[in-house]
Amino acid sequence: MNAAIFSFLAYTGLLIVIGLWSYRIVEKVPIAKYEEEFYAAGRGLGGIVVALIIAGGLASAGTFIAGPGMTYAYGYSWVLMNNFQIFMNLLLLAPIGIIVGIVARRVNAVTYLDIFRARYQSKAIIIILASLVTVFLLPYMATQFVGAARVIAQMTGLNYYVSLAFGSVVVLVYCVLGGMRGASLATLLQGLVITVGCILLFIGTVSAAGGFQRSTEILANQDVNFLSPTMGGQFPPSFAFSVACMTGLFVVGMPHAMLGALTYKNTKALKRGIWMGGILVCIWTLLLCLSGVIGRSINPDLTVPDEISPWLAMHVMPEAVGGIVLAGIVAGIQTTVAAMAIIITSSIAKNLLKEIKPDVSGEMVKAASRWTMGGCLFIAIGLALLQPPLIQWIIFFSIGGLEAATFGPILLGLFWKRGNRWGALASISWGMIIYGLANTVLPGIGLWNTHPSLVSIVTAVIVYIVVSMATPPPSDRIVQTFWGLSVKR
Repeated sequence: MNAAIFSFLAYTGLLIVIGLWSYRIVEKVPIAKYEEEFYAAGRGLGGIVVALIIAGGLASAGTFIAGPGMTYAYGYSWVLMNNFQIFMNLLLLAPIGIIVGIVARRVNAVTYLDIFRARYQSKAIIIILASLVTVFLLPYMATQFVGAARVIAQMTGLNYYVSLAFGSVVVLVYCVLGGMRGASLATLLQGLVITVGCILLFIGTVSAAGGFQRSTEILANQDVNFLSPTMGGQFPPSFAFSVACMTGLFVVGMPHAMLGALTYKNTKALKRGIWMGGILVCIWTLLLCLSGVIGRSINPDLTVPDEISPWLAMHVMPEAVGGIVLAGIVAGIQTTVAAMAIIITSSIAKNLLKEIKPDVSGEMVKAASRWTMGGCLFIAIGLALLQPPLIQWIIFFSIGGLEAATFGPILLGLFWKRGNRWGALASISWGMIIYGLANTVLPGIGLWNTHPSLVSIVTAVIVYIVVSMATPPPSDRIVQTFWGLSVKR
């Protein structure tokens, strides 16, 4: 066993121990408190964990595998576009984190859809959103397993399918057994490993390439467009703007991003999560994306661009250090899988189940939570068997779809008292219709070469406002819960 595999196995063993320990904690919680513990870790997480949950949940395989893969394939243009996401923690926690945390405690909301339930009092919205969250997050989760499998395959020499099985077992353990408690404890370890791994990979890559100047000269000789901010016009400014909106601004609608806002302990933890998360995402994204494009000057012949990060880890640094880097990459992927698994499980096993069967017992919710989480993870693993070559496009498709459905209802719902259930229903429906058409029979809907999500989200917000103004305002009870005020009728 070489040093890289040993260091990776040691890290994996620690995660399994965390999962088993978390299971013991969760099992001791009274059934009346089980939902709050399993889905929100008792609402007692500190700033460091909150920062890591949001940063790690959003900086997924899209950052750790697909980001370097895209910069390897398209040069510095995607270094620019990928780094728009460094403002995610700020945009999530600063504008809406305080409101979500306060309201969540008022109405005992422990899941993403609990906020929608309290704001709109609509069974239809919960059923539709639970379905959409599942449909879009499952392929997103699958890309995470693809990324992890490629890392493990590069490190161990095992084939893709064995690597996929190996990489998914540990997530099953600490997610299914420990819920949000297991995910949060694992995130502490993963955050440290991710950060150290990114720094080491960047240093090793620059050194192996002979420095920035040498790598730039090699890239220019391969194709001068690798140095262009638009890849020679392939990705015009309008497309870059739409990607910036999707990965930076509109991300407030992402369900797995909301976990940090639901679980922070106090305002001090929230503020710490804002600045710490911003720094972490900046380090991870910038260093990995630069490593990907510089790595092309070292090895321009990779068949699958997404394999550049694990290839660099195994070829530009000592084995033991490479194992730490690869463990960091897998750690980043696992944090995202954990966040998504919590969201899908809560959407189905808690929110959807309670809408269909309001008198469901706590024991049934507990059992349904674990079975649902195991089931969604197995489905995502099954989808990962398809092995897509560039997972970034799948990630963008899932992000855009979720944002088209949720951005207007969550943002305006939290800041505009006049918004109502009819506006939310119309916005969700419109966003899905436009997004579906733009990705199938009417690609021209994405105006001026923008990503289809931009037009879908902007028009869905307009529909939300128009329909809300044309229909009765929400009840005084809803407005008082969220703002302590009454709507003028």
